[in-house]
Amino acid sequence: MPLPTKLLAPAIAALSALAPFALFPQHSSGTLDAPPPHEAGCRAAAGPDAGSDRTVPLRQADLGKRFLLQISYERRRQLRRDFSTSRSHVVTFTRLGDAVRMVEDTGKAGASAQLLATIPVRGEAAGVLQLDFNTGFDRVFQEEDRTGKDYYEGDQPRQTASFFPIVQCATVRVAQVKSILAIEQRALSGAEIVAVHYYLSPYRPNPDFEPFELNELEHFGFYQTYPQRLAGHSVFLATKFNSRKPIVFALSASIPAARRAAVRDGVLYWNRVLGRQMIQVIDAPAGASVPSAQFNLIEWVTDGTLGSTSHIQDDPLTGEILHAHVFLDGHSFARRGTGDQDDFLSYVAAHETGHALGLRHNFANGPATTVMNYFSADEAAALGRAIRSGADPLEYDRKVMRHVYLAEPVNLASLPPFCTDYQPGCGPFGGRGKRHAAGPAD
Repeated sequence: MPLPTKLLAPAIAALSALAPFALFPQHSSGTLDAPPPHEAGCRAAAGPDAGSDRTVPLRQADLGKRFLLQISYERRRQLRRDFSTSRSHVVTFTRLGDAVRMVEDTGKAGASAQLLATIPVRGEAAGVLQLDFNTGFDRVFQEEDRTGKDYYEGDQPRQTASFFPIVQCATVRVAQVKSILAIEQRALSGAEIVAVHYYLSPYRPNPDFEPFELNELEHFGFYQTYPQRLAGHSVFLATKFNSRKPIVFALSASIPAARRAAVRDGVLYWNRVLGRQMIQVIDAPAGASVPSAQFNLIEWVTDGTLGSTSHIQDDPLTGEILHAHVFLDGHSFARRGTGDQDDFLSYVAAHETGHALGLRHNFANGPATTVMNYFSADEAAALGRAIRSGADPLEYDRKVMRHVYLAEPVNLASLPPFCTDYQPGCGPFGGRGKRHAAGPAD
């Protein structure tokens, strides 16, 4: 159900186009909740990157203000490559002697504060603190914004302290991109080379966004925010873009010219789903690549290590999706016959764009009622042909997206069957139906 913005007044805030996040805490004291134990500090890099171990500026006037911090990271080991994002946080900075503490701001009065990092101050002049970034940020947490109530036991995530440590750190880039402070850190984690991208920007209200409360996953599935305590009970909010402005996806120059139309068709399928022209597709400028602080970027990868996948980053207090990254695995399409490569690609582009818009998988059995299931190659190509021909949108996609994005009423009992990841007995190519289903699903 839609949750009126005014009910979230103490916690509501949102931000325009952003990019990713992940935090690296230190030990805490006092009333702050401590992060999991870990030897503090990321040892400075040796060799050619040693001179890049620079400090990061923070104005004294910004102490106590609210910021949105997001991170993406890439891990490489020989020929293997992995990209991911970490959980978004609203944070404040407070001075404590020769250090600055970064604390999570939940927007809830009386809530215990989570200490996320203790960052030494190495210099101070003209109202600007110079922070020893690498000492404060020495681990990457693996929680991300793609989550849901079924990832939890009660109000607690299953892997609260899931992280990997990093060493041999070097801060190789500090840049201001409009209102965003972008920081790039290079490090090692075991035998892996890690590149971590941090984005810090003022956390500002967005009165146009209407949160959507989604406290169960019985009928349909969206990614959800981490649980919040509002009006005495836990609330999960669906993650979605602001439907009051265009949702723009940018096609990377890496997508081959011969495949761009098929990708565009898959993305624009969601306009038929929504019944209006909300989704736009543009060409990204040359050189734009994931992660991008400016675009919801769709990138083509051909090294065979990154599969087709999507990552979202949201406002953790309202559920508004602020940024999305989509990868399309060109290597997998090359294995298809030339006759249906574009059809198969349109299905995959529609599926991954669905995730970027907030939708979760629907692995329920039955005829296809959504592109959010997995299909055999031939079935997927058939769906892609229907998408490219302008066929009517699938029933589950249409009813669920219009309900969440446009607040259209829906008879939940009449929806096609639904089940998703982490639910007992549910999985691709063998999902289950739901007890109260009136009809089949994919």
